[in-house]
Amino acid sequence: MPSDTVAKIKERLGIVEVVGSYVGLERAGSNYKAKCPFHNERTPSFFVSPERGSYYCFGCQAKGDIFTFVEEFEGLDFKGALKLLAARAGVPIVYEKPEKTGEREKIYAALEEATAYFEKELAKQPEVLKYLTSRGASAKTAESFRLGFAPAGWRNLSEVMLKKGFSAGILERAGLAKKGPSGFYDRFRSRVMFPIGDSASRVVGFSGRIWGEAGEAEAKYLNSPETELFNKSKILYGFDKAKLSIKKNNFAIFVEGQMDLIMSHQIGFTNAVATSGTALTESHLLSVDRLSNRIIFAFDPDKAGFKAAIRGTKLALAHGMEVKIAPFPKTKDPADLAKEDPESFKKIISDSLPVIDFILEKIIKAGLSGRRLADGVALHLLPFVKAVQSRIEQSQAVKKIAERTSIRETALFEELQKVGVEQVGAEVGQGKNSKDSRRDFVERRIFGLLMREGVSGKDGVLAKQVKALLGEEDFKRREELYGELKDELLFEIDAYFPDGGESSGADGLLREYQRDILKLRFGLAMRELALAEKGGDRAKTEALIKKCQEISKQITELAG
Repeated sequence: MPSDTVAKIKERLGIVEVVGSYVGLERAGSNYKAKCPFHNERTPSFFVSPERGSYYCFGCQAKGDIFTFVEEFEGLDFKGALKLLAARAGVPIVYEKPEKTGEREKIYAALEEATAYFEKELAKQPEVLKYLTSRGASAKTAESFRLGFAPAGWRNLSEVMLKKGFSAGILERAGLAKKGPSGFYDRFRSRVMFPIGDSASRVVGFSGRIWGEAGEAEAKYLNSPETELFNKSKILYGFDKAKLSIKKNNFAIFVEGQMDLIMSHQIGFTNAVATSGTALTESHLLSVDRLSNRIIFAFDPDKAGFKAAIRGTKLALAHGMEVKIAPFPKTKDPADLAKEDPESFKKIISDSLPVIDFILEKIIKAGLSGRRLADGVALHLLPFVKAVQSRIEQSQAVKKIAERTSIRETALFEELQKVGVEQVGAEVGQGKNSKDSRRDFVERRIFGLLMREGVSGKDGVLAKQVKALLGEEDFKRREELYGELKDELLFEIDAYFPDGGESSGADGLLREYQRDILKLRFGLAMRELALAEKGGDRAKTEALIKKCQEISKQITELAG
């Protein structure tokens, strides 16, 4: 791939435009800042520099350009980020010749070819098309989600793919074929196929629903195995189509199955996503939380669906997300209701209740009283109150529970203290640099200023003053050390002097640095003095006393 493709994309897309489309940026002098999208933090430590075309986070040390940002945010490799950004910039991508394609790209190509094959096979299956129509999916929706069909037979897909030049090994690595005693055979047979895409809409796996007589012997749903490209604990079905809508509407809807997802999108809820054959994970939540911290669980109304929603709620609350539950009737799952009564579906989503209110209503409707009511609240409701990150919201929840159940607030707070919940991880980055002293931070800024052209220069006044303080050899050692952190230090200077003022600020920093260095030397001299006195070395003791007095005088003069 020509290197000028990357350059052209960077020419057309500024880093503020790209990063700002994912997170809210606010000006900080000549730069922009935000809460870091890559770790949990309360105070913004993520800075974007339009001048350098890069970003840096002081909390987790994430850094890079528009490509690394999209890779990290979207969970893509470089080529996936390239595809997204090239489309956005309107820059055509010239791909390498097939013989130069890497193994990973061959897997992507195999999955794309298989998807096209399944799509063609679906067009030959009137009964399967009739089934999809009966579930409410329109032809346009089926085309948009690239639904397909894997015909019965052990080697239909494999033979087609081998003829197209794909090796059996690539088919196995793509999760399309399995190796048996008699050779390779198709993993998916007699199934309605739902392709699963990554954030750049590249197919990375499938979910197949059994069709016809095979349903009596086979599992209803069969998903791709874990592969180099498909990790079900990280990928959400429909996320590639939903991410812009999630950001625009500022909430996401979690549903359970592929048909629930497809039908939700068809009736206008394009911010819906679904897990792919696994329980909800922290990675799933993080993908959504970067776009919005508000979610609605619209799971099936059976016991399994309720348990899944409850488990997901605990995870989401622990991450500080705002969680609601859509109260679907027990007689209809989301897909059926979306088909039969879209308006009722919309009203249920609109009437979603905060999870604590939802569970409280269920407990009250159960008609419990006295000790059983108190036990029900302690067992089923208070763990969710405990998981809420805000103490104010916890207090509000306790007050509401007290009003609805007539249980005293003091008793509820006492029970709340007894509730055990998983410890929420400390804010990433917090305490990470605890070993660094205040002097280290001042020194970083001093050398950051030395790297900034036009402030002091390598041979300017500040450089000469620092050399005089440290000595030539020590200065060079530190210069080499901090030279490896140039981008990071320049961001730190921008953050420390958001509105300029580096020149005037240098004097104050230098005085602080001089004082810290002198205090360090005073401490070392005092330790040497103690050893000299202990060893009975009178001459050295007198010399060190004089040295300590001189350093102490210098510190006093700087303080004055």
